[in-house]
Amino acid sequence: MSVKHRIKGWLRAGYSRVVFHTGLHALIDALAPRRLTILAGHCVRPSSGDWPAGELLPADMAISEAKLERILRWFGAHYELVTVAEGVERLERGSGRNLLALSMDDGYRDNARVLLPLLQRVGAKATVFLESRPLDERRVNWAHKYFWILARHGHEEFVARFGAHTSDTATFHALNQIIAEGRGNELYHLKRILKYECDPLERDRALDLVFQELGGDECELCEQLYMSWDEARALRDAGVELGGHTVHHHILSKLDASFQAREIEGGVAAMRRELGREFPSFAYPWGRRWDFDARTQTAVRQAGFATAVTMHPGVNRPDTPRLELKRLALDESAELHLLATEACGAFELLRKLGLDLTQ
Repeated sequence: MSVKHRIKGWLRAGYSRVVFHTGLHALIDALAPRRLTILAGHCVRPSSGDWPAGELLPADMAISEAKLERILRWFGAHYELVTVAEGVERLERGSGRNLLALSMDDGYRDNARVLLPLLQRVGAKATVFLESRPLDERRVNWAHKYFWILARHGHEEFVARFGAHTSDTATFHALNQIIAEGRGNELYHLKRILKYECDPLERDRALDLVFQELGGDECELCEQLYMSWDEARALRDAGVELGGHTVHHHILSKLDASFQAREIEGGVAAMRRELGREFPSFAYPWGRRWDFDARTQTAVRQAGFATAVTMHPGVNRPDTPRLELKRLALDESAELHLLATEACGAFELLRKLGLDLTQ
């Protein structure tokens, strides 16, 4: 990390602590324009008992039950807790307190077994975006096989075995270069190459072969990670908003228009079949602005979605495009004082004064 980024991080942390601990957040919140803050997580690690997903997921995909409860209780005392769809509706209506929505991506089993009881205990709401293939076929996307292999066999063995099964020599050399450089955080750097710099069909084929060669059981892996349709129905019946997240969790911008439409429409069709209702909210897989495009947004509208969320940080105001809603990432590294400072509009106030502490 550069000196400039370290200094910005120190300023960001110091400013947010002052805003939070002095109560200045309440004044700024009252004066700032009306807005909706959406938190974006994946999994909730239970406070007790076994959690099979723990060894199968990277750290940035989970938040502890205790930390999430603390965050929701604080925001519940200062904001109106809503689902994504409710938040957009109330934002447009323009009355009441400022808004906070909790969202979770992909449809992991702890959303039903850990998150739901937490929501009921706290009196909070949530939106859970469902990837339909794990629910229909008990199969997982390529990233989970990648995480499984690395957790058991390490980075070097993964690259060696992937190289033995792929015909994509350019990708293999790029992966080897990451290992040779030893820059740290290999999980992220290797994943970035697999995600953006290689042919997805060849990547999936080679990963499947390595996964099977090492004894992986895809159905068992899916059972450990993802909820069932019955659990999705239990969430629906408890008042949790369910939203679309495609069939396979592909990067949509890398697909042609017809393939994008099939991914988006196929996912929501499965949800209508199993859950029996319409779904206003959608989450772009991966969620960065380069992961979707104008064709994606056309397909999202045609599939019947009124709103779509990204993974770009920030809060949403009445003029925020409804198919480009911003979210704040939520994992164990999340700090309440930073979330609260963003939600109340204090970072936006600095940006208006010419100081951008966005990381």
